[in-house]
Amino acid sequence: MENDSSPYESLSDNQLVGYYLFILTNIHSGKLSNAMFGETEYIESVAAKRGLYFTHKENVYLSPKNHPILVTVTELLT
Repeated sequence: MENDSSPYESLSDNQLVGYYLFILTNIHSGKLSNAMFGETEYIESVAAKRGLYFTHKENVYLSPKNHPILVTVTELLT
């Protein structure tokens, strides 16, 4: 499913992180199905091409009503 003409390719790094967080938040809140995790993997692959690596986890210490997500972005320096 790798496609260089992906709409994600045109997003800035900040926009890519924001959209990644948006999708994850909506998955964990139940607004999007777990099938959308495939989309987050696709976003992760686009980020990896830029030398950015995204990881995430649900913050279980805060209110489950808000379903906050912690996203970590690591940039590999060459």
